[in-house]
Amino acid sequence: MAKLCLAVFSSAALAAPYVPPSDLTPLEKLATRINDSVRASGAPVATASGPSNRAMRTLLARDPKNLDLALRVAQVYMARARSESDPRFLGQAQAALGAWWSQSEPPIPVLLIRATIRQSNHDFKSSRLDLEQAVKREPNNAQAWLTLATVQQVTGDFKGSAASCSRLLPLTARLISTTCLAAVDGARGQAAQAIDAIKTVMAEPDAARGANVGVRTWALTLQAELAERLGRPVEAEKLYRASLALDATDAYAIAAYSDFLIDIGRAKDVLSLIPATSRVDTLLLRRAIAAKVTGSPDAAQVAADLGERFAALRARGDRVHMREEARFELAIKNSPDESVTLARDNWDVQKEPLDARILLEAAVAARQPKAARDILSWVAANQLQSEKLTELVAQARAL
Repeated sequence: MAKLCLAVFSSAALAAPYVPPSDLTPLEKLATRINDSVRASGAPVATASGPSNRAMRTLLARDPKNLDLALRVAQVYMARARSESDPRFLGQAQAALGAWWSQSEPPIPVLLIRATIRQSNHDFKSSRLDLEQAVKREPNNAQAWLTLATVQQVTGDFKGSAASCSRLLPLTARLISTTCLAAVDGARGQAAQAIDAIKTVMAEPDAARGANVGVRTWALTLQAELAERLGRPVEAEKLYRASLALDATDAYAIAAYSDFLIDIGRAKDVLSLIPATSRVDTLLLRRAIAAKVTGSPDAAQVAADLGERFAALRARGDRVHMREEARFELAIKNSPDESVTLARDNWDVQKEPLDARILLEAAVAARQPKAARDILSWVAANQLQSEKLTELVAQARAL
C-alpha cells in the first residue's frame, strides 16, 4: 500500500490530521501534520527553510518540553526527509521530540509521528505497537487507523489491513476509506473490483469533499497501478496522467508511471519526466534505468551518482532502500546474485507487489529457483493479479 503512505488529508477530513508512514518510497511524500490544536493557535506554518523554521528551532532549544513547538519542528524535518529523500532528517525529527520519544505512552500526536518514523526506517514491529496503542487510546482516530492499515498491508497482513480500513468508514470521506480498502483488495485477487469501487466514489458529486489533492492523487495512482497489472495499458496511462495533472511533483506517482513507461518500451519518455539532478533516490533509479536502456550520454554518470548514494546509505547502516538497491544491482550493474541477496533481505521486511517482482526478476536472472519459492507461494495464496508477475512466475517455475 505504498501509495497509501502518500495520501494527504485536510483537517476537514479527519478529527486528527494524517501523519502517514512512508517507504517509496518512504521519504517520498510524507504528509506529516501537527494536530488541529497547534494549527488553531494561529502561528505561521513552517516551511522546510526560512525564518519561521530557524526561529522555531531556536525557541525549541530554549524550551525543549514545549509540545506544540516540538511537533512543528518535527513536521519541518519530516518534510525535508520526504522532499530530499534523506533519512537523516527523520533522526532530527526524532530529536525534536526527544522529551517524549522514550515514553511508553506519549501524547497521541507524538505517538503517531514516532510510528511514522519507525515505519519509514522499516521498524514495522515497533511502528505497529505504537499504532495499536493509538487506536486503543483513541478508537475514533482515523489517522491512526489508516497508518496502521498501511503497516499491516506492507507487511503482508491483508486481513488486518482490511479490518483497519473498515474502521475508517464512519470517520473519513468515502474516497479515503474506499481507496484504503481498494488497495488491499487489489493485492488479493480483486483488482478489477477495486478499480470500479474507486471509480464509483470519484464519480459522485461530492467525491472531493474532505479529500484533498493528495487523497485524489493517491486514488488515481492506485487505479493506474491496478489497471497496469490487469494488462489495460491505455486505461493505466490515462489514470497516471490524471494523477500527475493533479500533482506533478508526486514522487510516488512519477516513479510508478516511469516503471510503466519502461515496461512498455518508452524509456525515453522517462528521461523527460525525471531530471538527472533528482535528489530522490527512487526517481534517480528510474532515470538511471531509462538512461541505460536508451543509451543516453549521461547513463554512466547517473549510474555512478546513484551507486555513490547507495554506498553512503550502507556506510550509515541504512537498509531502508534494499528494494531499490536490489533493482540497481540487477538492472544497472548486471549483478543478479547480489540482487537476489538484497531482494530476499528486503522481502523478509516488506511484502508488496513490487517487492515480489524484484525478487522474482533477480531469481530468474541468477537462475536461483530456491530464492523464488516464497514469492511463488505468496502470489498463489493471495491470487495476486499481474501480467508481469504471471510471466515471471512461469519463468521461475521453469528454472
